[in-house]
Amino acid sequence: MPNLSTIERFLHEKFVGLRYHVWLGKPNEMDLCLTNAEFSLSLPSQLVNLHGNTKYTFQQQNDEVYMSISFEDNERVILYLSGNCSSLNRTDFDQLYLLFSGFYYSEISKSDHNELEKIIESTQALTSTLDLKELLNKIISIALTVIPAADAGVFRLFDTETKLLVPRALVGLNDEYYQYKTKIGENISGKVFADQIPRIYHFQEEILTDNDSREHLIFDKQKDTARAMIIVPVMLGEQCIGTLAVLQFFKNRSFAEKDLRLLEGFSSQVAIAYNNAKLYKDAQTRLETVEQLSKELEEKNQLLQQRISVHETLTQLSIKNKGIKTIIDETDRILGMPIGYVDLLDNEVYWGKNKQKKITFDMVSNVISNEQSTPVFTEIQNQDYYFYPIVVGNVKMGCIIVTLFHRLRQMDIVSIEQSASVLALELVKKISLTELHYKKAHEYFNQLLESPDHETVISTAYQFNFTFSSYSFVVLCETPSSIEPYKVEARIQRLLSKLNQELSNINKLVYAYHNKITLLISIENVNYANTIVYHLKNVIKEWEKNERQNLYGGIGSTYRNIEDIAKSYTEANKAISFLLNRNKPGLMRYEDIGVNRFFLTHPNQEIKNFTEEIFSRLRNEKAQNSELEKTLLLYISSNKSAIDTAKKMHIHINTLYQRLKRIEEELDLRFDNPDDMLKIHLACHLKETFY
Repeated sequence: MPNLSTIERFLHEKFVGLRYHVWLGKPNEMDLCLTNAEFSLSLPSQLVNLHGNTKYTFQQQNDEVYMSISFEDNERVILYLSGNCSSLNRTDFDQLYLLFSGFYYSEISKSDHNELEKIIESTQALTSTLDLKELLNKIISIALTVIPAADAGVFRLFDTETKLLVPRALVGLNDEYYQYKTKIGENISGKVFADQIPRIYHFQEEILTDNDSREHLIFDKQKDTARAMIIVPVMLGEQCIGTLAVLQFFKNRSFAEKDLRLLEGFSSQVAIAYNNAKLYKDAQTRLETVEQLSKELEEKNQLLQQRISVHETLTQLSIKNKGIKTIIDETDRILGMPIGYVDLLDNEVYWGKNKQKKITFDMVSNVISNEQSTPVFTEIQNQDYYFYPIVVGNVKMGCIIVTLFHRLRQMDIVSIEQSASVLALELVKKISLTELHYKKAHEYFNQLLESPDHETVISTAYQFNFTFSSYSFVVLCETPSSIEPYKVEARIQRLLSKLNQELSNINKLVYAYHNKITLLISIENVNYANTIVYHLKNVIKEWEKNERQNLYGGIGSTYRNIEDIAKSYTEANKAISFLLNRNKPGLMRYEDIGVNRFFLTHPNQEIKNFTEEIFSRLRNEKAQNSELEKTLLLYISSNKSAIDTAKKMHIHINTLYQRLKRIEEELDLRFDNPDDMLKIHLACHLKETFY
């Protein structure tokens, strides 16, 4: 209630015996402030519109006097007097006018002072934080403090990517409204953002009229619609960055023009505060990014230093030819965990200084394959291990095994990687040295085949840990060479390693040249050759299974004289040629070729022409392999048994006789003629053997 004590004393002293009523406020919101009547009187409706062009309006009717004073912002004071008013004069009413004017401007001053304090407080509150999230939560709450007639509000920011106005802070509205985004020029918010003109709506109808989309009436709140609204653009310099709106749902006080001006002033502070907070957040983000990059750079630098240190240490060991085992021992020391090395060329496992014997090569081969080239974690016998392959080209040559007692750090992985790279170089060097040895062995073997000076050849055999005994024979093995060279070498090396293991007690010269393996075996007892061949076949069978690769092997005959080793070598080559021509992988003795050895030197085309002379006459134009051809092949393979042939072909024996008769006619041969039968037998044998 305003302080009207001065006016009340004046009325009491000047208007003795009169009843008075005083109302203050806007025309539609007049409140009774003073009265000396026993009963309050409602403001007569005709007095609301009582005003004129002078400083106040005065009207007297019988014993009733009315006085109306108008001020700024449509504020009014209405005085009603009743009783004997004949003694009243104009001076009394002039004094009343001055008293009410003084009161009004005093209240205006207080109000302006309060509003100024609110603006100062709101500015301090906005600038008190640089946290963007906290600032957004404060904006609307402070706006409602500045504009007390409002009970809800929304702050929207323009999203430069989506080109939409997005709600960022709400008070007095449902959280679902965060999903409502407005296009530029759409609805009230979009219009204010587009034309940058603030708007004030005193009535609900104005809001509904100016809002284009009734589907998105943002002013709905629990089925109530905002009765009034002020919305202003949020300007940062010349750029509009969003809109700020306050709404009235329940409060009775009307929005005034000064509220619009206050919200405009507040929005400017909002723009500055938001921009500062955003800049601070961006700076913080950049600082965090720089700190993170600095941390990552430091970690990478540490890893690089570790990489360089490990590489230098292990490389020095390699340069000094300390060997693979020494490198594994040093890696063991660097990691502080038991390290093992799997040699996939020699099929061995080395456990370094820890002397761990729990894992064998067979266990490891069940975990990794020769084709696998990526690291793998696995568990063997309730212990965790880390397998890191050593790859040269696309071929796995070996594998590092780490016994895990704790999680591998990045430093550990770097050390393992550097160890693997140095070990790969060691393996390449080992392969090169092995190839050099094989080359010398190959030259020695060729000298053995070609040189007539056998005494010199025998005297130099010790260089290859080989001595000549009573009997000797040659074994040749060949694998397809259409795969990657390192892969061929790795496979050949694994086969050689297995052969050396299984035939460790056998006196032999063994080497590899390209995709071929040559074995010169010398024994005291000729009967021991069968045992050796048996072991050879088992080794090759196991190798083919593990490598998933075919191998062709030929075994020459056993001879007593050294000069006959060349003959055994030629026979082994012929056995391989026979297997290759038939595309039949495996190991074959030369003597097992049988009669086919007479045809090994014949050109394949000549053999094919001979068989075609026979079988082409049994084919009709439509079929490449007619019933007559099948019948002849089966008849000969059944040893000319008509009963067995008819049973195998599921035909009547008379039908078979008819076919045999036709075959004799087509070939102009007779089955009872020995010369003709030799020709037929030979053609059938060659067709089944070579084609």
